[in-house]
Amino acid sequence: MKINRLDIGQEVRRKVEESCISKAKFAELLGIARQNVEKTVFQKHSIDTDLLCKISEVLNCNFFDYYKSDSVCNKIDYKEKNEVKATLTIEMGTEKKEQVFRFVFGDNNIEILNK
Repeated sequence: MKINRLDIGQEVRRKVEESCISKAKFAELLGIARQNVEKTVFQKHSIDTDLLCKISEVLNCNFFDYYKSDSVCNKIDYKEKNEVKATLTIEMGTEKKEQVFRFVFGDNNIEILNK
Protein backbone atom coordinates (compact mmCIF):
# COMPACT_ATOMS: atom_id res chain seq x y z
CA MET A 1 0.00 0.00 0.00
CA LYS A 2 1.26 3.45 -0.89
CA ILE A 3 0.92 6.19 1.71
CA ASN A 4 1.36 9.74 0.47
CA ARG A 5 3.57 12.08 2.42
CA LEU A 6 2.72 15.74 2.33
CA ASP A 7 3.02 18.96 4.25
CA ILE A 8 -0.41 18.83 5.87
CA GLY A 9 -0.01 22.24 7.51
CA GLN A 10 0.27 23.88 4.10
CA GLU A 11 -2.79 21.97 2.88
CA VAL A 12 -4.76 23.21 5.88
CA ARG A 13 -3.54 26.78 5.26
CA ARG A 14 -4.66 26.53 1.62
CA LYS A 15 -8.09 25.26 2.64
CA VAL A 16 -8.49 28.02 5.26
CA GLU A 17 -7.61 30.65 2.63
CA GLU A 18 -10.02 29.08 0.11
CA SER A 19 -12.75 29.13 2.77
CA CYS A 20 -12.11 32.84 3.46
CA ILE A 21 -11.94 32.19 7.19
CA SER A 22 -9.71 34.55 9.15
CA LYS A 23 -6.90 33.10 11.23
CA ALA A 24 -8.62 34.50 14.32
CA LYS A 25 -11.92 32.75 13.54
CA PHE A 26 -10.14 29.52 12.61
CA ALA A 27 -8.20 29.58 15.89
CA GLU A 28 -11.39 30.29 17.83
CA LEU A 29 -13.15 27.33 16.19
CA LEU A 30 -10.20 25.08 17.08
CA GLY A 31 -9.99 26.42 20.62
CA ILE A 32 -6.40 27.67 20.29
CA ALA A 33 -4.89 31.14 20.56
CA ARG A 34 -4.76 33.09 17.29
CA GLN A 35 -1.04 33.72 17.67
CA ASN A 36 -0.45 29.94 17.89
CA VAL A 37 -2.18 29.00 14.62
CA GLU A 38 0.98 29.41 12.53
CA LYS A 39 3.23 27.22 14.66
CA THR A 40 0.54 24.78 15.83
CA VAL A 41 -1.07 24.13 12.45
CA PHE A 42 0.22 25.91 9.34
CA GLN A 43 3.95 25.30 9.89
CA LYS A 44 3.51 21.64 10.87
CA HIS A 45 4.61 18.88 8.51
CA SER A 46 2.52 16.45 10.56
CA ILE A 47 -0.42 17.10 12.87
CA ASP A 48 -1.77 15.09 15.80
CA THR A 49 -4.77 13.01 14.70
CA ASP A 50 -7.12 14.55 17.28
CA LEU A 51 -6.26 18.04 16.07
CA LEU A 52 -6.56 16.93 12.43
CA CYS A 53 -10.04 15.52 13.21
CA LYS A 54 -11.06 18.87 14.66
CA ILE A 55 -9.59 20.77 11.69
CA SER A 56 -11.44 18.43 9.31
CA GLU A 57 -14.72 19.14 11.11
CA VAL A 58 -14.16 22.91 11.21
CA LEU A 59 -13.27 23.10 7.50
CA ASN A 60 -15.70 20.37 6.41
CA CYS A 61 -12.85 18.58 4.64
CA ASN A 62 -11.50 15.12 5.48
CA PHE A 63 -7.77 15.81 5.59
CA PHE A 64 -7.10 12.12 6.24
CA ASP A 65 -8.07 11.52 2.60
CA TYR A 66 -4.99 13.47 1.55
CA TYR A 67 -2.86 10.57 2.74
CA LYS A 68 -4.66 7.91 0.70
CA SER A 69 -3.00 7.04 -2.61
CA ASP A 70 -6.33 6.59 -4.42
CA SER A 71 -7.88 9.77 -3.06
CA VAL A 72 -9.18 12.48 -5.38
CA CYS A 73 -7.13 14.92 -3.28
CA ASN A 74 -3.96 13.17 -4.44
CA LYS A 75 -4.91 13.17 -8.10
CA ILE A 76 -4.69 16.95 -8.24
CA ASP A 77 -1.57 18.12 -10.02
CA TYR A 78 -0.64 21.15 -7.95
CA LYS A 79 1.63 22.38 -10.72
CA GLU A 80 -1.44 22.70 -12.92
CA LYS A 81 -3.21 24.67 -10.19
CA ASN A 82 -0.49 27.32 -10.01
CA GLU A 83 -1.74 30.52 -11.51
CA VAL A 84 0.30 32.26 -14.15
CA LYS A 85 0.32 35.95 -13.51
CA ALA A 86 0.90 38.17 -16.48
CA THR A 87 1.87 41.83 -16.56
CA LEU A 88 1.42 44.03 -19.61
CA THR A 89 3.37 47.27 -19.85
CA ILE A 90 2.80 49.68 -22.72
CA GLU A 91 5.32 52.47 -23.12
CA MET A 92 4.69 55.26 -25.61
CA GLY A 93 7.66 57.05 -27.20
CA THR A 94 7.96 60.83 -27.06
CA GLU A 95 6.44 61.16 -30.53
CA LYS A 96 3.85 58.50 -29.72
CA LYS A 97 5.00 56.54 -32.78
CA GLU A 98 6.98 54.01 -30.80
CA GLN A 99 5.28 51.45 -28.62
CA VAL A 100 6.94 48.85 -26.48
CA PHE A 101 4.80 45.94 -25.37
CA ARG A 102 6.28 44.00 -22.50
CA PHE A 103 4.68 40.75 -21.35
CA VAL A 104 5.87 39.05 -18.19
CA PHE A 105 4.87 35.44 -17.57
CA GLY A 106 6.49 34.24 -14.36
CA ASP A 107 10.22 34.61 -14.97
CA ASN A 108 9.87 34.99 -18.74
CA ASN A 109 9.86 38.42 -20.38
CA ILE A 110 8.68 39.02 -23.92
CA GLU A 111 9.24 42.46 -25.37
CA ILE A 112 7.83 43.67 -28.69
CA LEU A 113 8.96 47.00 -30.12
CA ASN A 114 6.41 48.43 -32.56
CA LYS A 115 7.46 51.48 -34.63
